[in-house]
Amino acid sequence: MFKHRHLFFLPSFYLLITFSLAYFIYLLDVIKWERPPLELHYWCIITILTAFFSVAIHSPGYNVIINEPGFKSKIKSPFIIGKVSFLIVLIGLATGVLGIIKYILDYSNFLGAFGIFYSFFTEDTGQLRSLADNVDSVGTQLSYFSWLAAFIITAEVAVENIGKKWIFAIVGVVMLNSVFLDRTRPVWLIFTCALIYFLITYDSYSKKKIIYFISGICTFFISIFILIGSLLGKGADDVSYTKFNLPPSIQPLFLYLTSSFAYLGRLIYVDAPSNYSPARVTYPIQKVLLKFKLADQPPNQILDFFTVPLLTNVGTFLEPFFQDGGRLFLVLGIILHTVIFDRVVLYLMKNISQMAVIAISTICFINFIAFFVPKISSTATWFILLFAYLLSKYHSMQPKKPVSIM
Repeated sequence: MFKHRHLFFLPSFYLLITFSLAYFIYLLDVIKWERPPLELHYWCIITILTAFFSVAIHSPGYNVIINEPGFKSKIKSPFIIGKVSFLIVLIGLATGVLGIIKYILDYSNFLGAFGIFYSFFTEDTGQLRSLADNVDSVGTQLSYFSWLAAFIITAEVAVENIGKKWIFAIVGVVMLNSVFLDRTRPVWLIFTCALIYFLITYDSYSKKKIIYFISGICTFFISIFILIGSLLGKGADDVSYTKFNLPPSIQPLFLYLTSSFAYLGRLIYVDAPSNYSPARVTYPIQKVLLKFKLADQPPNQILDFFTVPLLTNVGTFLEPFFQDGGRLFLVLGIILHTVIFDRVVLYLMKNISQMAVIAISTICFINFIAFFVPKISSTATWFILLFAYLLSKYHSMQPKKPVSIM
């Protein structure tokens, strides 16, 4: 048994590993990015050191909790109890599918016909993706119900409360969500499902199995990222933009790993906002307030492209904090993604349940991909965490005798 398995519950551990790796590759100067300002390195080093500090501080407490009597039985306590709970999954799947259909219809209406949408989807996906500025479909939000259903199904499969044939429902959710042409959607769904399963069955893995598991997941994620990137017109081409003449098929990997640092450097040094407004990090709240005319339209989550000298529009998890409140908010963002996240998950582990595992896995993904894009400002993040909390309250009021549904 792997004695450091508690680290996989620790959000700062994911930030430390992925952010450090991506930043190290950026320092190797593989891609021909413009020379960054010195301040960029300060903030990257502060992020890594803070994550390391948080891991060191919280790791002993996590280890104690994971070895407490009763932790295994609590984490494997089935969520689905009776027909009412089973309906939550079915309603989630149905609502998510209807949301995806709504999304397709809204885009088809904007373009004039479904045939035009289909043509864009099959022949010009990059152009279709760019229409997000003009089409505001509630189907996007409704699709998140299918995510929640997939996460609950994963947890139930992990505790063997339902049959493994339900995995096909998860595959279906991933495939249907590919309609949105978002590189992070399939990665988010698959990563979170895999981590939910892993955290619930953590005591059955050896160090070798964990290494194989992580290697397989990483390889799959890289393949998905490059595949969807190529569909969006962001794949490799015949022009080399690396300093080591790497094959065109490999270049996008290094581009995705390092582009966010180049963007953040340009933002800090050249294109810093003249007026700060805390609207990016709290984007979902701003959208709700907008419905009641209590707030202005928040900035678009799809950023403008910078030429640095290659085009990119991602700026790590630090970007929205800097745009919202400058350097003070950068400090707050780093503390939030390390110490505060770790304290929140520590609380969840003390009150562990399957819904808590879903929340923990979501927070860990936020930090896993923080080197690339910010997910704290995503509506999906707030949606999953809110419903995980509400369903955990529902679960706590139910009888403790599980009833298998399959």
